[in-house]
Amino acid sequence: MRIVRTTLFERSLRKLGASAADLEKLEADIAANPDAGDVIQGLRGARKARFSMAGRGKSGGGRAIYVLVVKKDVAYLLLAYSKKDQADLSPAQRKLLVEIVKELTDG
Repeated sequence: MRIVRTTLFERSLRKLGASAADLEKLEADIAANPDAGDVIQGLRGARKARFSMAGRGKSGGGRAIYVLVVKKDVAYLLLAYSKKDQADLSPAQRKLLVEIVKELTDG
């Protein structure tokens, strides 16, 4: 499985301050078990994965939103955020993610 980082993901990851090791572990986990993330209702199949960050476990660490495109064998990383800073996706984020997922899966 190929993992693709979107520009939105890269920007949000920089704000989050996750290390390269944190990202490598997240990508390895998704590649090994792409269906493990919880499907987010209303986001056209996008999933949420928890990942640990230095000094924090998975429950208090980061969240990554990704979508699988099975016919291409690709997982697109869409957004990253910290549970500490944000409990859930905002309505604006949800709307943006629906559009991105639609473009990636229909295109």
